[in-house]
Amino acid sequence: MTLAESSYARWRTLEDEQVTLNDINHILAPANDDLWVAAACVDRFVSDDQVQRSLIELGIKRTNAAVERCKEVLLLPPTSSDAANGPTELLSVYFNDTPEDAQLCQIRTTLLERLDRLSSFVEIRKELLAKKGDEEDDQAIDEEWEDDPWEGESSTNAHHAASLALPPIPLQDFLMKDILDMACFFASQESFDALRTLLTYHSSCLWPSRFVILECIPCHSNPSDYRDFLPAYDTATDKEFASPSRKWRVVEDWVESTEVQTALSQTKLPAGFESLLPASNSSQGSQLLSTQQLTIWYQKRVDQVISSTGMLDTALSLVQHGGSLGIPGLDELGEDLSLMTRLVYDTPQGENASNVRDDEEWTLARWRCMESSQVVSAYLAHSTTDTIAKDISRLVMPYLFVLESRSERAGRPDPDLPNRLLHNYILGAPLDIVAAIFEASKPTFPPAQRLIKNDEDIVRLALACLYGSNSLVEWMTMTRIFECLPAWDVAPGTEDDADEADATILSLGQFVTPSTSHPQPGPADLLLFFKPLPVVSLSRALDVLDVHLEAGEIFSRWNVPAPLRWFLQSAGNAAEQRAWANRMARRTGAAVDDLGDTEEWEWLLDDMLKLCGMNESGLRSAFGLLTEEEVSSIFFSGVLSSGREYANFLC
Repeated sequence: MTLAESSYARWRTLEDEQVTLNDINHILAPANDDLWVAAACVDRFVSDDQVQRSLIELGIKRTNAAVERCKEVLLLPPTSSDAANGPTELLSVYFNDTPEDAQLCQIRTTLLERLDRLSSFVEIRKELLAKKGDEEDDQAIDEEWEDDPWEGESSTNAHHAASLALPPIPLQDFLMKDILDMACFFASQESFDALRTLLTYHSSCLWPSRFVILECIPCHSNPSDYRDFLPAYDTATDKEFASPSRKWRVVEDWVESTEVQTALSQTKLPAGFESLLPASNSSQGSQLLSTQQLTIWYQKRVDQVISSTGMLDTALSLVQHGGSLGIPGLDELGEDLSLMTRLVYDTPQGENASNVRDDEEWTLARWRCMESSQVVSAYLAHSTTDTIAKDISRLVMPYLFVLESRSERAGRPDPDLPNRLLHNYILGAPLDIVAAIFEASKPTFPPAQRLIKNDEDIVRLALACLYGSNSLVEWMTMTRIFECLPAWDVAPGTEDDADEADATILSLGQFVTPSTSHPQPGPADLLLFFKPLPVVSLSRALDVLDVHLEAGEIFSRWNVPAPLRWFLQSAGNAAEQRAWANRMARRTGAAVDDLGDTEEWEWLLDDMLKLCGMNESGLRSAFGLLTEEEVSSIFFSGVLSSGREYANFLC
């Protein structure tokens, strides 16, 4: 057996993991057959990066002579038969005539690409080691504390830190597998440092498939972690920004040129050599995206994040990063997500919020289908009297300002939009919530601190809410609302002004009286009635309201409560007032309302008389159309109907 045959035999007996630097230097390096040595180098994959680098460098070195021979072919004077042929055609002919040099050039191509991958692998491992060092430093600081409550987790932390130093893919696989598959794997595992290295140093292979890689990043991943990979906008070209790339080798090798690679692709190779060529990547997607395409990509990614995870904060972060990268057309999307995020994360939680709050997932489609009034109601669905004012300021007001801004951008300015939506909410809210809002809008507060800044607005809203309410028990709350209203210093008007105000009250009474063709109006309907009233009429209405609230409390005290609208309906109806006076006198005498002594009966009579006639301001109360004699007669009739036990009261 010759020395060469002995070397071949010894090399073949070695398993990949048995190969050492000594074997490379003493078995492969002395061999004279360049093709055999190069093939032996390209055929081996070991886990030791130094051994692997030595194999690659030796294999490349043994292809140098073949490269020089190929270059000489291009320097030869052209013959008459190949005068019209270019470098590609000349090399193709040479490769077919000299298959050994073709194989060596193909092996060199593979080894050069493998050398770049090895450099990337070492870089990735270096970054992981640096991370491990940082975690060990943090752990050492933690261990300085005595009686560390997390001491039991130290072994877990140490194990996690050690695992960071291990590359996510073994070196053998890193060199052999398709680079796009590896990039997608790193993306799916959120190994962004490793992915960054691949995209930086292998962009020529991966750039055409950049969006395939981005799709592999989990939707729950924080966009801040992969911001470097997000598509950006280039103002100079009005297209997608082409990310700068770097190479491990500054100068491209001769065999990597287009002419040589084309010639190699046209050469018939021996079995087993085709697989040594790097996998070609499809050119699909290599074109830079237009402005519109960039915007559409971000919109689709946001939809994916929300539909698959429901993490609105993550979707918002993605849009914010897109905006910082210059992507146009994301402003409105960012506004929607910011407002949705407030709704989902910042609104108060009710006791059964998990069951009531969201019976369906929040999506952009759902959000955009909602009416503005529905959004306002959703923001305040779980607000209480203690939180309503703060919730309107921090949740509803930003939303209303966005709506106003959008209407201006659309060329349809609507400066009254915020007030209108807020007022509509107040008109439909419970009285205790309304009272809390008015208490945060008192005229004594500075305008900047008031939820409702206009005094006339707050009066109109209060009148609409109170007279539109059916409540029979919330008299304290109604009084709280009244106490929040402005006390205007309106100069006494003429008799005509007073008549006009009284006529307005009478017409309002007719308006609130339901009929077959006119259903009972609600607060929103009443607001339309109060809208055109001037300050003088509104001031008069407040005086009337004061009288009605006092009468309502008296009715409630004697167990004959009436909604405030009744006082408007009966203002010009003596028969209705007389019927309620009888009800007041007789219901109080019932067994359930037993009056214990004479003083209480006297109190009832005083209250009934207080409700008849006019007050000092010339305003009629609940029994204003009845005389004191008539009210007294009604009272005594009630006493008589209550039984003999009250006869002593008459005596």
